Parts: sequence; C-alpha cells; structure tokens
Amino acid sequence: MIWHIFQALFLATAISFAGSIQLGPVNFGTIRTALRYNKKSAILFGFGGSLPELFYSALALGSSNLLSRYEYLDDYLKYLTIGVLFIFGIYLIFQKPTEASEKDSPDKGNHVWRGMGFGILNPQLYPFWLFIITNLRSNNLLTDERWPVQAAFVIGTAAGAFLLQYLVAVVTSKKREFVYMKLTKNYNKILGAVILAVAVFQLVINL
Repeated sequence: MIWHIFQALFLATAISFAGSIQLGPVNFGTIRTALRYNKKSAILFGFGGSLPELFYSALALGSSNLLSRYEYLDDYLKYLTIGVLFIFGIYLIFQKPTEASEKDSPDKGNHVWRGMGFGILNPQLYPFWLFIITNLRSNNLLTDERWPVQAAFVIGTAAGAFLLQYLVAVVTSKKREFVYMKLTKNYNKILGAVILAVAVFQLVINL
C-alpha cells in the first residue's frame, strides 16, 4: 500500500502543478501580492490559494456519485459562483492600484485568507478534478480506494498547486522591477478581466 500512497501523491502533485500553469485568479493574485508587498507575503497568498484544491479534489473524489443524483444542486452552485466572480471581477477593475508598501502589509493570516478567497471562487477546480479522476480510474491509474491512498492524492493536489505558486512568488520577487513596470498601473484591471473571463467562460459552457 505504501507504493500506492506515493504513486497517488506524486501523480496528483504533477497533474496539479501542470494544471495550475494556466493564468488564473490565484496566479495573478500571487503576482500582485509579490509586487505590492514582498516574496513572503506572496508565498503565504499562494499557500492560501492552494488550500481549496483539498476541498474540490476531495469533493470530486468522494462525492461524484451523490452530485450526479442531484444535478440541479450542482447547477445552482455553479451559477452562484459565476455571479460572485462577476461582482469580484468588476470590483477589481474599478479599484485604484496602490503603491507597494511594507507598512500597510496585512498580517500573515490575512494573506492566507485572501489566497483562499481567490482559490475557492475558481469554478473550474471541481469539474477539472472530476474529469482527471474519472480518466485516471478508467485507465487503472487510481484504483486503490483505501483512505490513505485517497488522502495522499488529495494532499498532492494542494502540493502541486502550492509548488507552482511558490515559483511564481520567487520569480516575480526577483524580477520585481521589470514586472512592476509592466503591471503597476494595470494589475487590478488585468486580474479583474481574468476573473470576468473565467465567469463568462463558465456561463457559456453551462448555458
């Protein structure tokens, strides 16, 4: 069973890392935090943004049969999330950018909670992991249903996402001046536009 645990952990970590490379709200949020505050704050934000992977992957792994029986509930949740994304995206677009400052940096807990907020509002996580888990099982790559193996898989989904956010925070901090010059006047608008694009995409595919 130990081999299956490590296999599930490595598999989920690799898939999550690759799946998180696409530009999304958490990635932009990590960049924004690195620019506005510092590397440590960005890492904390990225850590918070990775935690919802635990919830969505566990939901996809353990409750897919239940949700398939109550499809209307899944639809309500999707449209509710889309509405929240629209509001959040519009808020960011109209929010004025602020200068980077160490003095007004929120405490560590706030960075983690902000990251979680960005991550939990990503409606693509659940269908993404549901699709991945279904394909892994159909190809006999995730057949062990014992809880330690499934727990390792769930932990791996967050580990892969955090690994990418850590790299984003480090690279942005090292190239701070270049990235800041490119995004300092527009990162709120860019982030808001990305969130709105995700909301529109989700609305279109669910119509």
